[in-house]
Amino acid sequence: LTIGVIVALVIGIASQFIPSTVMPFLTSVLIVAGIVIGFFNIHPNEAKDYVVLVTALVIVTSLSENILGGVQVIGPYLEGILRNILAFVLPSGVIVAVRSILNLARD
Repeated sequence: LTIGVIVALVIGIASQFIPSTVMPFLTSVLIVAGIVIGFFNIHPNEAKDYVVLVTALVIVTSLSENILGGVQVIGPYLEGILRNILAFVLPSGVIVAVRSILNLARD
């Protein structure tokens, strides 16, 4: 998980310099990595906390999107960082949430 967040951070910082034709591929890689993390790296004991933290991240990212763009010099970098971290973390959060729902239904 930590490596994925670091990669998302680097892609977010470099997103201003990466050609627009390459960004969809990199975002797809982050999404697939997030799905893999959701299936294999989050233990059921961690699921509740993880889903709450992912939900908080989604809320903060969506509320801060227009604000960060207005920040001079570093605003676009901050937006890129949050956008790429979200692309990595959100799929894993969905997978963990669905797994938790299925586990609850099973009990």
